[in-house]
This record gives sequence, C-alpha cells and structure tokens, in this order.
Amino acid sequence: MKRSWLAVVIGVLVLVSGFRVLAQTDTVKQYTAQNLDWHVQATIDYQAGAKGANLFLSAAADAEGHIYVANYSNVLIVDGKTGNTVGTIVDKSGTIQQYSDVATTNDGNLWIADNRSKVYQVDANGNILTIVSFHTSPGFSDERNPSTLETDQDGNLYVSYGGFGVFFQIFSPDGEYIRSIITGADKIQGVGHFTFAPDGTLYILGNGVGWISEEGGQAVVHEFAPEFMAEQQFIQYKGLVIDAEGNIYFSAGSDPDLGLSIFKLNKEGTLVGQYGQGQERKNWSNAFGVDELGHTLSLALDADGALIIADTNNSYSQLIKINMQD
Repeated sequence: MKRSWLAVVIGVLVLVSGFRVLAQTDTVKQYTAQNLDWHVQATIDYQAGAKGANLFLSAAADAEGHIYVANYSNVLIVDGKTGNTVGTIVDKSGTIQQYSDVATTNDGNLWIADNRSKVYQVDANGNILTIVSFHTSPGFSDERNPSTLETDQDGNLYVSYGGFGVFFQIFSPDGEYIRSIITGADKIQGVGHFTFAPDGTLYILGNGVGWISEEGGQAVVHEFAPEFMAEQQFIQYKGLVIDAEGNIYFSAGSDPDLGLSIFKLNKEGTLVGQYGQGQERKNWSNAFGVDELGHTLSLALDADGALIIADTNNSYSQLIKINMQD
C-alpha cells in the first residue's frame, strides 16, 4: 500500500514538473513563415559592380517606411510595405568603395560606412555632403577604418572601429568630432553591432550583449542576460536592435555547422520569442528554405515596429520582414 501511495505521489510530481516546463516553453513564442510580411531572396553577384551585387550587408529604416540596404556596391531603397526595391543610391564619383553599413539621419540623408576608407553622408542622389574621418586621440593613435555606425536620438553619429575592446567615436550631425568611448577587452570582447534603447542607453553586441554606462569619466560595460547566454553556449552573434518597449532582438548560434536564429528577449533578459532555423553548412551555397537563416548580418525595425532581417549565405542574400510584436 505504501508503494502504491509513493507511486501516486511520484506520478503527480512528474506531471507537475512536466506542466511547469510546458508552461515555461509556452511563454516563448515561436514565429514562422506565417508571420512574415514579405520575403525577398536574390543571388549574389560579386562582379556586378555599381548595379549592385545583391550582397545585403546592413539594413536601416526611416520614419516614412523606407528601408535602406547597404548592398556592397550601392544602397537599395526598399518599400517597407511591399519589399519591392524602389530605387538605388550610389556615389557616382566613385569615392565610396564599399557600402558596408548605413544609418538614416533626421533630415532625409544617409550615413554610409565604407570599411575600406571613411564614413560619408550622402543625399538621396548619392552626392557626398560630408566626409567623417578617423580622429586621432588618446587611445586612438593608429588609423582605423569604420566598422558599423548608428545615430542616436539627437542625430549624433556613433562609429565603431572594431577591435577586441570598445572603440567608438562620436560626431555631431554635421560630422564634427565630439569625443571617443574606449574600454579594454572584456567578456563582450569588442563590438560587432550596437544600438540604442528607448532611454538612450548604448547597447553593444560582441561575444554577447552588453550595455555601457559612464562612471567617473570612464566607460563601463555591463553584461546583459549573462545566464541565458551561458546556457545557450552561443559561439557567434550578429545583428542587434531594441524596440520601443525595450525588447532586445539579436541573432546567434551555438553550432559552427549551422546558420543563426533570431532571439527576442524582454528588457529583464527573459526569452520571449524566437524565429528561424540555421541553414546547414552543406547547403550554404543553395537557396534558402522556408524559415532558414544563414549568417544574419543586420537587424532593423521598420516604421511599423516589424523586424527587418538582412541575411546571407555563400551564394544568396535575403531580406525578411516579420512581425514579432505580438
């Protein structure tokens, strides 16, 4: 009789435990192709020249519903509602060698990072308005080429110059040097991408996600959701963006033979949403299958709050618009 009672108790505990795990799993919404607004896929042509290589390196959005895609040899202008390309921007002088990253300004112009040279502000016709050069300063004695860029709520330009620490330079909307933010190497190990939270806090993505405070005139890096990152055992991170509610989106992967997936964490660091499955390495020269992701290079938020994903494998690029707000 005691054994029967014990068996019932164990059975109940197992069921309760199972329901608890299920409840935790149910709080993480899995997004699929059914949630896509649109999906564009194109073959990469590395010899295409100024007409565009279909190598989607970065995406940014403006308040009017346009998406700007740094397309290696030009910038594509994409209609955020349909995914159709409605124009291109290219510097006809040939000064810009590689369109590596792009950010919008408050006045309709664009900032373009050329990983081979400098940062340029251009107008809608591709005419260069401002050239932002690396500024030699304490801690920044060696000339560097820009890595990624972004603008803050005041229109100031932040440029990351890569490395194993945090190396930012900040410029005014007119391109005048303001100051630098520098730290040594830490657990984040450099900046691949960065963005701003609604309250203006600077978030960075390297070997993990972190945010920066300035204490006693020094920049201090704080890890975001370190327990979650450790549990997942991620070995690569790409793309970072934060929505109006403070939810953080990034792409990451823990298997070198797979592409990446998109993770949505709330501002407390709890996983609340996920999209995409990593494409297998053996298929990295093939077209993308449904919900497959490769080396996701950039994330952006459209004017309506939907997520824009710029993604590539070895032979194809894709742009995805997906609503992960509900």
